[in-house]
Amino acid sequence: MPSKKINKVILLGPQGSGKSTQSQVITDYLGIESLAAGDILRAEIQQKTELGNNIAHFVNNGEMIPDNLMISLILSELKKDTYKNGFLIDGFPRTIYQASNLDQHYLIDLVINIDITDELAIQRIVGRRICPNGHVYHVEHRPSGLDSRCEICHQPLHFREDDREDLVRKRLLYYRQETSKLLEYYKQQNKLVLIDGRGTIAEVASLIIDYFKQNAG
Repeated sequence: MPSKKINKVILLGPQGSGKSTQSQVITDYLGIESLAAGDILRAEIQQKTELGNNIAHFVNNGEMIPDNLMISLILSELKKDTYKNGFLIDGFPRTIYQASNLDQHYLIDLVINIDITDELAIQRIVGRRICPNGHVYHVEHRPSGLDSRCEICHQPLHFREDDREDLVRKRLLYYRQETSKLLEYYKQQNKLVLIDGRGTIAEVASLIIDYFKQNAG
């Protein structure tokens, strides 16, 4: 793939693949802004609006948000000046229908898929603990030095309800079924890059940065 300007990126990968961490690496390198679909959904839920309550119903049952609702939320967010110099989207699209709708509004430059096995994803997710300000720990791989409190803001750490193993397995099954089609969709467009996500954070970041050094203009 020849060197080119890359400023509209989609980041794919199952839960637990480290997308949120690597999205920061990518946006810092490219000088663009990150849009995490999950953050938008959680913000709506916290506001306890009718829309937020509807979203909570799907999330708490391990179900995917309906296509048209997700498309509307993401396109509305992308209209903000925050993303005028480019963006990385994490957690969207999830289906061909979502992807084709996004293509009608934006020309995507690159799609990165960080892949790991389902068992590794479950191990990473079920052990995850998060504070109210979004700082993430893991009971095995990244425990807090303050036990059940965040080292940064000292707020209590909690286990997210949607991180339950049964719900994670349900989402992973759906993800594999739908994303296999999505990967083929972007492969046909010659935009797909596959990254092995089994390594450490630094190792995976190095794979991504090496790709950009060779291909990003």
